[in-house]
Amino acid sequence: MSTLIARAEAHSPAVGFGERLAENQRRVFQIAYSVLGNSADAEDVAQEAFLRAYQKFDSLREAEKFRAWVNRIVFRLALNRKRGYRRRLERDTAWQSMESPAMVDGAKEAEQQVMLDRLRKEIERLPAKLRSVLLLSLVEEMDAADVGVVLGIPAGTVRSRVHTARKLLLEVMQ
Repeated sequence: MSTLIARAEAHSPAVGFGERLAENQRRVFQIAYSVLGNSADAEDVAQEAFLRAYQKFDSLREAEKFRAWVNRIVFRLALNRKRGYRRRLERDTAWQSMESPAMVDGAKEAEQQVMLDRLRKEIERLPAKLRSVLLLSLVEEMDAADVGVVLGIPAGTVRSRVHTARKLLLEVMQ
């Protein structure tokens, strides 16, 4: 920073830039650090912000607004750098995210298939009167009255047996 101050004072048509730089140096670094979270990157962004401020200092109409002006410059530069890192990270890790869901989905499908096979086996182990009511009502999607007609039992008995079958399956599957 001291070389930038010396260069600014020696060659600058904008008198007072070095003083303003010294007054704002710490805060500019803190703004950059708060956005980036890395001191090396914050130093780079702070230097770049002051360089841009120096290059455009003559265009600043109100010199007393230098502080707010340089704050905006450093904040935008830090955000741009952070966005660049994020884009690069997304690009560099895109191949990983493409494979992960497929593998996770494959694992989920395998787990679901194992669970379904186990459920089928447990349904086969149910007593015949519970198994037939459960299969007709759930698999064939029949309502209690239709199942009762097919099996020759009242609809209330069908509902009771379905409830009992579900309860038994729940206990076994846990």
